[in-house]
Amino acid sequence: MLEIKERDPLSNLLLEVLEDPSKKEMVYYLMCYLQLVRREDSFHVELNRFLSCAYRNFQKARSYWKDLLVGMNIFVISDLYGNVYMGKDIYKVEEGGIYLISLRHEYLNQIDDISHKTLKLWNILSRTMIYRRYMTAQDVVIISALMFNEGLYQEVKNYCEVCIERYASEANYFRILDRLCGLYVDRVNINAVLKELVHELESLGHVFYGINIVKLRKDVENMLRRVEKGQSIGPIKIEFVKHMDRGGSWFSRVFRRLKSLAKKIFKRRDDTFYSFEEALCSKSFRTQYINL
Repeated sequence: MLEIKERDPLSNLLLEVLEDPSKKEMVYYLMCYLQLVRREDSFHVELNRFLSCAYRNFQKARSYWKDLLVGMNIFVISDLYGNVYMGKDIYKVEEGGIYLISLRHEYLNQIDDISHKTLKLWNILSRTMIYRRYMTAQDVVIISALMFNEGLYQEVKNYCEVCIERYASEANYFRILDRLCGLYVDRVNINAVLKELVHELESLGHVFYGINIVKLRKDVENMLRRVEKGQSIGPIKIEFVKHMDRGGSWFSRVFRRLKSLAKKIFKRRDDTFYSFEEALCSKSFRTQYINL
């Protein structure tokens, strides 16, 4: 089981969801609350409205919403008499009563930042999450790259810390990504770190789980040149290769042939994906607003 260290609430939530994709609805609960706050212009929203929003996407959650809120540990429920329920006290909330829910007080001053990051996280999870309980090395590499592209640098560093221990064969990639994120978070010894990253990226070859390492290395070299000229490093994006190697296992070859046949039958080009047979990263994905 993943050991969650003492971090900010969103980082803890992120790591827990990535550890167990079946808990994705916790992010949706947070999105429901944040949208209600924006709509009603109040940190305190009616509990029934909050739960109704979540039920529309996760009907089964109706039977264990208290478990979810206790597990998330970022919400507080209050009643009309001034009683406050947080943590395991949420189990004392009676069904059918009139209650208000809000984030815990210490998180309210972070609500804009949490809103921004939560939407990005939901987009990533919706684009990449597969219907299985545990993540593969390919899954985590792709997700970490998408998180980096969304500017979730501190969250990527937290994720890399876990993945380095869990995925030994991919540990070098996660160390490199952690150091790359550190350029935006720590901003220490940027020139020296960039020089080391240019060298370290060579160890990943030309393509790593569909990531275009050649392009990434060139981008890091350009960053180094900018820094040497006294300019800022600027943001970069991790790109994926357009086509997979024609080799691979017999299953991969059969899958590609079937996919090619399907394209001819339906007379359409499937050019909305980065790569990979499972099409984890649809470029055309857009998250719809929650229907309240």
